[in-house]
Amino acid sequence: MAIERQKRPNVRRARPPGQRRAVLFDETPAPSEWRNIWVAIFGFYILFAESGVRQVMNGFVEPVILTYNCTKNEADTAVLVIPMASSLIFGPLCSMFYQWSGARVSIIVGASLAFTSFVVGPFCKSIYLLMVCTLGLGTGCGLMRNSIISIQCEYFKKKRNTVMAAISIGPGLGIFVLPRTLKWIMVKYGSWGPAWWFLSTFYIVSAIMALFISKQPSEQTSSFSFGSAFKVCKKIEFDLHLIACFFASSVSFIYLANILILMASENIEDKEGLYGYQGLASIFGKFVLTFIMSLNRIHNGWIMLLSYVIAQFSLSGAYLCYKFWHFRLQNAFAGIGIGLYQACLAPFLVAIVGPSQLAYALGFTNLINGISIISGVWLSGFASKGTTGEDARSAFFVSFWLGIAAIIMSAVTSLLLMAREKHKRKPSMKQMKHSPELNTILNINSVENS
Repeated sequence: MAIERQKRPNVRRARPPGQRRAVLFDETPAPSEWRNIWVAIFGFYILFAESGVRQVMNGFVEPVILTYNCTKNEADTAVLVIPMASSLIFGPLCSMFYQWSGARVSIIVGASLAFTSFVVGPFCKSIYLLMVCTLGLGTGCGLMRNSIISIQCEYFKKKRNTVMAAISIGPGLGIFVLPRTLKWIMVKYGSWGPAWWFLSTFYIVSAIMALFISKQPSEQTSSFSFGSAFKVCKKIEFDLHLIACFFASSVSFIYLANILILMASENIEDKEGLYGYQGLASIFGKFVLTFIMSLNRIHNGWIMLLSYVIAQFSLSGAYLCYKFWHFRLQNAFAGIGIGLYQACLAPFLVAIVGPSQLAYALGFTNLINGISIISGVWLSGFASKGTTGEDARSAFFVSFWLGIAAIIMSAVTSLLLMAREKHKRKPSMKQMKHSPELNTILNINSVENS
């Protein structure tokens, strides 16, 4: 006997009063950020060609003195002070140029300036013409560095800290590989010119890499924006960070200009190779930091403070070095501290000013670093007292007190940043009125209630 199923009445449920909201569910999985790994590889190489090259320029001081029959002060100015200071002092202008033109144009222009400087430099007839060439080198390096670091924020949103720590390994590789390579070229050809032409090829590759970078800055404007640039200076944590950078950069430059002189006075063999081990140690520090940052368990403020403590005491610790193993140990810890600082700097600035203002924050940080290089020459007194080992040791004694001041200011900056983040108020319902996340929750509840 067939049993007929009772038909359910077709009753239409009434829609609740009020405005109907549409709910959209996008089930398409977001593409992985690692598809942009090529941008990180470009960043690694460009920082190798920029920061790594500039930090081994001290190997050209003695050849330049012999070529132009000039003083060490003039040689230091030509191959150390001008390229390093100009790449940093022009930081705000480089950041505004990046915001205006984008990373592609900025890196190509910077690579062209650096390439031209290394090609033309050996043909200069006087030390002062060489200074003009190295001014172009410094400016080009500033454009490249600011752009390639800032553009990482546009390609990597979630893996930003990990990627920025990874690309900072590039300079350490340059410090480790290039000193012996450049010395071999100069010995083989009996001149420093071929070594400069060898370095110029790095910037051809950098310009080619820049052609593939297409994304633009988040807040790109049609003209240089001084108002946007100075917004970052309204944050007290950033201002304290700049003071700490001033002292720390002075210590770094005193070390860079005096370490080879001090090792030579103590008859250390293969001092260029020993100096290069600092780069190897910095690579180790950056590898460790890359892993730590990928875990997102330690605040960047603690890492930054640790880098200051290790780097400042190690760099000024050359004052106590007399034997080979003293310098080996000192260079190793200095490399680890510098590596931690370079890898943590960009994520630390992002935590202070946000990713959209990173280019400007880097620009002003570089400006203060450039000023500190010039003042570091005066503060240490090594440029006016001579070029002997005792003069170099006295300079490191001065850098010890500058390092103490840098550590204190870094501690204040990091603790203030962490305290502000800890006590940051949760947003109220009024503040979240137009939040997309809140609207989605309300839409879902409205549908369920209906």
